[in-house]
Amino acid sequence: MKRIVFGLVCVLIAVCVITCTKSTTKSANPPATCTVCLAGDTALAHVIDTSGLYYFLPTAFTPNSDGINDVFYLIYDKLNVDSSSITIWDMSGKGVFKGPITQGWDGRDLNGNKCPAGGYPVYVKIWTLSGKVIDMCTCVTILTYKGNCISTNGYTYYLGDQLDITKGFVNPTTDHLCL
Repeated sequence: MKRIVFGLVCVLIAVCVITCTKSTTKSANPPATCTVCLAGDTALAHVIDTSGLYYFLPTAFTPNSDGINDVFYLIYDKLNVDSSSITIWDMSGKGVFKGPITQGWDGRDLNGNKCPAGGYPVYVKIWTLSGKVIDMCTCVTILTYKGNCISTNGYTYYLGDQLDITKGFVNPTTDHLCL
């Protein structure tokens, strides 16, 4: 069993190629505002600061009902949860999840069907308590077990159980990962 350990603090990052546009369309399936995903995208992170604000968004999750990293969600404090939201699409631009940041995505589409393994564009709009708006585009990858471990194909992913809010994604995951 190999474990991925990442010791570098990630700060609001855009290492991957992501195309973001703002849309004012209000529909159940709005056009994708984040349209490109690359495997191993970098996590969006803001470690805890003097105001107590922090937010972290993992780059992968494993919705297999084992109790470890089963839900993709924003980890945060000091945000205006009533105004903040997450929208997720499949790679064809079809909406699979839209909700407040207090609600996590379990890897199912809007009809309750399991989404296949792969990358999903994510748009996050968060409001701080001081009224600052932060728009972010990234991707999340659904990882699945192949044999007795979760194949990462050699990419580094950041999972929710790796988080230390003062340092970032630095802990080893308890999911069973293999290259």
